Amino acid sequence: MRLSFCWLNRHTPTRDRARWDGTHFISTCRNCGKPIRRVTSKVWRKEWMPEGSDNAAWL
Repeated sequence: MRLSFCWLNRHTPTRDRARWDGTHFISTCRNCGKPIRRVTSKVWRKEWMPEGSDNAAWL
């Protein structure tokens, strides 16, 4: 059984479905199914910039 740290905002991505959105890699969490974004190498957090948002990092 896998211990889930999602409640601490420590997510595990579905790596074969991760994709680049122009600023970060995005995926879904294997444990909770929520959208997540890679902050740094091996560090994934809950999505803070939903797709379709007008708050793109490069604007």
